[in-house]
Amino acid sequence: GKVLPGANTFNLSFRPNNQFVLVKMPPKEEMVDSVEPDALNLTGLKSALEKVEDTIQYTSDELKAMREVKQCLEKDGVTYVNARFLAYTVIVYKCRVDESTAKYKQFLKATAQCGMEIVEPDETLWNDPEVETFLRSYYAPCGVDSEGRQILWITGGKNISEELEKTSIRAGLLYTMAVHGDSKSLREGITFVIDLSKRKKSKNGSKMQKINQSYPLRPQAIYLAGASKPMRVIINGLIKIASLFTKQKVIGRVKFLSIEQAMDSVSKESGPEYLGGGGGGIDDVFEWTKMRYESLPIPNL
Repeated sequence: GKVLPGANTFNLSFRPNNQFVLVKMPPKEEMVDSVEPDALNLTGLKSALEKVEDTIQYTSDELKAMREVKQCLEKDGVTYVNARFLAYTVIVYKCRVDESTAKYKQFLKATAQCGMEIVEPDETLWNDPEVETFLRSYYAPCGVDSEGRQILWITGGKNISEELEKTSIRAGLLYTMAVHGDSKSLREGITFVIDLSKRKKSKNGSKMQKINQSYPLRPQAIYLAGASKPMRVIINGLIKIASLFTKQKVIGRVKFLSIEQAMDSVSKESGPEYLGGGGGGIDDVFEWTKMRYESLPIPNL
């Protein structure tokens, strides 16, 4: 493009660690009479800066807390600690060592009901031959909320067979961490929506519900969508019990909404496709999950 007389120009270069450097170049001598409006277009730079801002880099305090939690877990007899899930848990719980340790162990206690005593290595999670199909069938990808935080939307109406219990946990780990695969969602929280409009009873429903409730999460809004009146009575009872163990500010974020109200709470572009939304522009939930999961760095512990 054209350059103003005597103006300084810059080269934008990226380094392997996702840092960027602006290198000042000598002014050009070429004189111009005018500059077109698009000659100073900063869209590319803005996009690059946003990419850098979304990149997750752990702070020294976060790494310190992760190492302390790992030591606590190993001291308590946990035979294998998944470093990526550990990092995610610690940051979700704001580097509180005791809370992070307790939540990690609570998750293990819940998954042990399905024969999973540890959060398995990444390779094991991805190598489950049913994970890809499960991700494509059971999850409704979404975009971001009005604050730029990712939306985690759980669909209802599909029961999980006992044969798929371990697969559901593996897929749940991969997708939940993928949803948190940017700095804002990881550190500030997400919007959490559960579609209860087509919920069905199942033999292992109670067990799977306990597992789902044990995932480390820091939702800024919790929308229970499409629940019938009898179901609301039951859920309100459960919420009262949960209030004995959960911080009141989290309980206060729970809202009952109709499906239409839930869709209105997010932009049409961000809403799930099965309800007429744009699904956040995500064409392939499996590939998106892989990409976002890898965005959570494995900490050096």
